[in-house]
Amino acid sequence: LLGDYMHKDELIQLHQLLVYIRKFLEKKFGNKIDEVFKDYDNLNIHPHHIHRTKSEHIYAIFLLSSSIAKILSENGNVPRSVASRLRDTGEKIGREIARKR
Repeated sequence: LLGDYMHKDELIQLHQLLVYIRKFLEKKFGNKIDEVFKDYDNLNIHPHHIHRTKSEHIYAIFLLSSSIAKILSENGNVPRSVASRLRDTGEKIGREIARKR
């Protein structure tokens, strides 16, 4: 996955980019999309949390990207399969992290 090809600082930069995209979508669609980001918000891992593990940032990236893809699939031209695939991969990573604890 991402962790095999990217350094932690690169993952944090990607995480931050996705946060910027989320903020853009929130401005465009308002509070009606807040529910879509519930799992990411409950995770409470943000780009500035540099003490978190690489795996935790990857998990946050997949949760955030699947939420963004879901919004775009409902309001744009992104296929629902993209959002579904990102969500499934995120859930797999979450199970791996839980197993390692």
